Amino acid sequence: MSLNFMKMVSDIHSRRYLRQIQNLVWAKVPCGIFGGITISENFVNLAQQIRNLGINLTCTVVADNNSKSTLEKIVAPVYTLDDVAKGSVNINNIFYEEGFLNDAFSNFFGRYGIVALPIANLGGKENLFNFYMQHLPELYSVYEMFPDGESKAVYRAYLTGNLTGRISDYKFAPESQYFLEGFLPVKGDIAIDGGAYDGATSRDFAMQGAKVYAFEMSAQNYKNCLARAEKYNFVIENIGLSNHEGLENYSGGGTGARKGSGTETGNFIDLDTYVLRKNLPRVDYIKLDIEGAELDMLHGAAKTISRWKPKMAISAYHRPEDLWTLANYIKSLRSDYEFKFRHYKIDATDYMFDDTQREILKIFGLDYFVPSNCETVLYCR
Repeated sequence: MSLNFMKMVSDIHSRRYLRQIQNLVWAKVPCGIFGGITISENFVNLAQQIRNLGINLTCTVVADNNSKSTLEKIVAPVYTLDDVAKGSVNINNIFYEEGFLNDAFSNFFGRYGIVALPIANLGGKENLFNFYMQHLPELYSVYEMFPDGESKAVYRAYLTGNLTGRISDYKFAPESQYFLEGFLPVKGDIAIDGGAYDGATSRDFAMQGAKVYAFEMSAQNYKNCLARAEKYNFVIENIGLSNHEGLENYSGGGTGARKGSGTETGNFIDLDTYVLRKNLPRVDYIKLDIEGAELDMLHGAAKTISRWKPKMAISAYHRPEDLWTLANYIKSLRSDYEFKFRHYKIDATDYMFDDTQREILKIFGLDYFVPSNCETVLYCR
């Protein structure tokens, strides 16, 4: 086992979430809690949850003075983010409610030497730690498949950040998501976009000169794609990609719509059947972001992948085991695949936050690219 991988395992043992909490309790370290931009209705319970762990909770930090009077009876004193910037808040650690907007502020606290930790379920974090440790051989096997040091570093950072809870432990890529050089559809390619959402990525692939077939199971998301599909000349199907053809339940619209739960019913198809039915001459590229159904889809595309070896960009964060099952299955179909691994910030320029939230981010010097534990991509060629 490589030295860097062993160092990562040692680091995870000493800095995993539970160990950090224990160290804060034992040392009685003064800690704060971040109330966010808008105070959650659950804030009182969250503060009590932190206290119940034995944490020495000494203050609250809020976005502005408007929230101070609301919280002074809960965790006093109450400071603002401006107070943090002025160096008036004497804490080294701050807890926050998990969420993309609060994740964005972890960078703000980091500027001033304050470690930001999500208020996470201790049992869940420890279960994830044990799960990863049980599967170290599989994790290491995939790690050794990466030919480049950057993929290895990103993979180690992702494992570490998942178990420490620290956004600052992740290593984010500079390019746009799915657009790693050498793993893109090019002019004349036939490209599959699994999980089209609003059609933005399909548009980008079409602008590269590819003939794009986009799949979106959510009826609402599909409707949102229609105008883009017409304008940029790509095919949009109100069908989900799976390992078989048929009807299945799915939950809602938006970015988190997923197969197998919820009350809405949609049509699904395996890619091998679709390719045969549409008489596609080949498939050159596949992008997948289908909320945990990626492995199912790959099973349903086994003939396509085996025959044409398309370049692929596959989301690899919806299930913990995605970190090894996806690469191993693809390798079983074609042993000559090369892999790379990258982690991306979420581009919230056009969605996720409202105008007020975006303005507040700008006030505190934060951009619209939000760090999170999502958006890892396994590239294949």
